[in-house]
Amino acid sequence: MATPLGWSQGGSGSVCLAFDQLRDVIESQEELIQQLRNVRLRQRHAECSKHSPRPSLSQALLQMVLQDENFVSKEEFQAVEKKLVEEKAAHAKTKALLAKEEEKLQFALGEVEVLSKQLEKEKLAFEKALPVSLPTVYLLHSGSPVSRAEPCRKPVRRTSLSPSAMELPP
Repeated sequence: MATPLGWSQGGSGSVCLAFDQLRDVIESQEELIQQLRNVRLRQRHAECSKHSPRPSLSQALLQMVLQDENFVSKEEFQAVEKKLVEEKAAHAKTKALLAKEEEKLQFALGEVEVLSKQLEKEKLAFEKALPVSLPTVYLLHSGSPVSRAEPCRKPVRRTSLSPSAMELPP
């Protein structure tokens, strides 16, 4: 047992005993800490091996080939990105045109509604203005054939024209 620095060999026995016990406790704590670290490392290694077992060389090559197939070149990506920007711009133009046409349609529908109401009012005014409805007039006139032919029998006033008056001027 080594004596601590600054302690004399012939010092009090109780102090040396306490020192030795304290050193033993510290050493056992350090061993426990190291064991816990080792257990943690083993657990991490076990978790990593469960999730991604170490592939063989052929599996690694296959994985590299698949990764190459899943990636695109920068030029292809930029071309697709440019096309996407163009499609977004075309979509925005179409959306604006649609909004403009929808506004025109709503205006036209409003006009149709106003004109329909106006037509209905005029129809009612026309029906009120006629003393007798059209079906009643038809029934009154359809009863006797003479009454229908009577306007045709009215005498027509004729004027006498000379044959020279009937000629057209050249």
